[in-house]
Amino acid sequence: MATPLAITYSSPCSFLGYCISRSASRQSLLSTLSPTSPSPPAKDTIIICSTRSNFMRELLVDLNIPLDEIPPLNDSQDLSSAQRLILQTPISALLTTDNISLVYCPTIHHLRAYLSSLSSSSGSGGGDATDTSTLSSQSTASLRPYLAIHSFVPLHHLSTEWSSQGLSRTLSSIISTTIATSRDLLLSISETSVAFGISAELPLINSRMMKNNTKKKGFYGGEGFEEEESGERDLRFVGRVGDVLQRWCRVVRVEEVMDGGHPEETEDGEEMMV
Repeated sequence: MATPLAITYSSPCSFLGYCISRSASRQSLLSTLSPTSPSPPAKDTIIICSTRSNFMRELLVDLNIPLDEIPPLNDSQDLSSAQRLILQTPISALLTTDNISLVYCPTIHHLRAYLSSLSSSSGSGGGDATDTSTLSSQSTASLRPYLAIHSFVPLHHLSTEWSSQGLSRTLSSIISTTIATSRDLLLSISETSVAFGISAELPLINSRMMKNNTKKKGFYGGEGFEEEESGERDLRFVGRVGDVLQRWCRVVRVEEVMDGGHPEETEDGEEMMV
């Protein structure tokens, strides 16, 4: 299993563009090796950790469309002329391709339930039936489907799971799923967001647990864990998002992977293990 990648970006379109390019390269290689394969290859999967409405809005903002030209969205209304601009970009491939499954998980519970369903169904799927015995390790890596997860950190920020503990629990579940389904993992992480980007601060454990232990000696309680009142730094914040990610993934910038390479491979072609 290849090393999971946490890919930092300043533009969500750049991360999603990389996913589309990687899928296209994989499909091209598959069609060359087994154009008449009796079973379809496993699809690449992109999980969007928000609603479809918010995802479309995020992309439209990233395309520099003025906010006053973007009306309130809901999942049932038709797209406006401004919103249709997205269909003129490469990101439209996400909405039309047969090679990528696009899944929306607007809450932590939706995400964990979907990951569980992927793991439980991994034994029933067909998978690629391509003979890779004569391929280089680089080509073999290019044939593996990926599981990409976009904006999973903000999903935690809006819940009681906003902590090193909660983030680690989700990462453990994600990586277990990629191992069970023989997929490569691609996580998108903002490099510019102060609130929930790669440098955002994290409490050690759930903030509700912290409050319950305020002014008590022992388990993460006692002095230094009260609410911040005098402008001093809240000592409940003990780390950053990047610190947690580095325990589970290799953190790379999107520019490093846009050339089509696989930085999860070592220089001698052998896979790095988690």
